[in-house]
Amino acid sequence: MTKRLPEVLEEMRQALLGRKPGHSWATSASDVYSATLGGLKNFSGDTLGKTAQNFNEAMPYIERAGYDVTEIEVGLGLDPKIVPHLHLRELISDEEKAALLEETKDKKLINTILSSLFRASAARSKLNFKRFHFTSIELELSILPTVVLKFSPNEETTKVKPEDLLEHIENQTEKQAENQKGE
Repeated sequence: MTKRLPEVLEEMRQALLGRKPGHSWATSASDVYSATLGGLKNFSGDTLGKTAQNFNEAMPYIERAGYDVTEIEVGLGLDPKIVPHLHLRELISDEEKAALLEETKDKKLINTILSSLFRASAARSKLNFKRFHFTSIELELSILPTVVLKFSPNEETTKVKPEDLLEHIENQTEKQAENQKGE
């Protein structure tokens, strides 16, 4: 009987933790390949359709969490995915976050999306890149979901003369620190 991908990944995790003596990485790689191909053989448009339907159900909660959906990509291939692009409209309070998570505790995908957004937002506030600012988030809804934080160059940086760049970066860093204190 062919193992399912989550089972294979759990066995690999156990091996990494040292809890599975005699583990063979070659066998695990073969199992991952077989499980992935087996899953793809059973994959149909229904899977993407269900994911799209689930995302449509999640959109009102995402909006209540302070995000606007600006674009949706659909990737077809070995790892099919739906990738909504989100723009942070407003920061909500910890109480509002907790209430949303409590409200969606029985809706696994929606709860996972919200939890991921809240964790990403917390990580975003700790990331400071010189000459770049946070612009948006991409959610990759697939076999292995991922949250991507997007940072773009500051417009002012492109207008600064090279001899004034160091002073400009220092000013931007000070502004970012002030903005974080305001959040």
